[in-house]
Amino acid sequence: MLLISGARLRELVPVEAAIDAVRRAYVDSSRGRIEQPVRLAVGEGDGLAMLGRESGTADTVLKAITVRRGNPAAGLPAVQAVVLWFDGETGVPRALIEGTTLTALRTGAASGVATDLLARPDAAVLAVFGAGGQAADQVRSVCAVRPIREVRLVDVVFERAARRAEELAASLPAVRIRAVPDSAAALDGADVVCTVTTSTEPLFGVDQLAPEVHVNAIGAYTPAMCELPSDLFGEATLVAVDLRDAAMAEAGDLIRAVHADPSLESRLVEIGELLAGGRPIERSGRTVFKSVGIAAQDFAVARLAVERATALQTGTPDWQP
Repeated sequence: MLLISGARLRELVPVEAAIDAVRRAYVDSSRGRIEQPVRLAVGEGDGLAMLGRESGTADTVLKAITVRRGNPAAGLPAVQAVVLWFDGETGVPRALIEGTTLTALRTGAASGVATDLLARPDAAVLAVFGAGGQAADQVRSVCAVRPIREVRLVDVVFERAARRAEELAASLPAVRIRAVPDSAAALDGADVVCTVTTSTEPLFGVDQLAPEVHVNAIGAYTPAMCELPSDLFGEATLVAVDLRDAAMAEAGDLIRAVHADPSLESRLVEIGELLAGGRPIERSGRTVFKSVGIAAQDFAVARLAVERATALQTGTPDWQP
């Protein structure tokens, strides 16, 4: 069995490759080529399991996740995970992949795909809410698809945002990256917004957003969580989701918005449908991508890592999480 560490995963699957893989996975999902039941959750979403299988090959991915909201205070990512890859023909587990890194990479790639599809081509200012373990890949992915000149990070702990800004500045020297104290400073003139928090209440008001902003909301993945105000969904010219069933079962902020305006549900469009050209894309006004994360994302990045590691005959037998 291949044992692929987080560091090795990043060597095998750079951000740009992850974005391409997730883009294809979204199209496959909307066309029914990947079987993926709604995520299994225990507790208040602090224990999760995700399963995905490709219909044609029976290749299968299984991810087990724990979420501990107190981890960042101890210097650990809130999300911890492992990913198993099973060969479709034999059913043999072929790889064990460090899933915390894979989750951050594929989630960032999802925002990269949505930003490339929906944000203005000249988008230059990115605001990121949440400076935890998911934030860096959000920044890297958006910067990979748009000419971002400035990144603003805001977090409930300002020092955490400052540390993340310093870390990112070292790898993105052409981009001005800084921590800001509040939502007003983050959103003033922002072209793209990413929310990656565990909030249970909206992070900002619609009136704080620029008229033609694109928002990637990925943090609220249980019905009890909420990052976006309900009226943003209602006034957006386009609301894209990973999969309708997953979004309506898990996305707390979207569920609230649909309860307030049931007609919103009929306006939701899967991002795979947009990518496949099945629905027209409206880029004017404010656009929203609401992601709860689906197994197809894990499948896409895990498959690419396994293929490349196998081709190179490499792995890390002394892997430690």
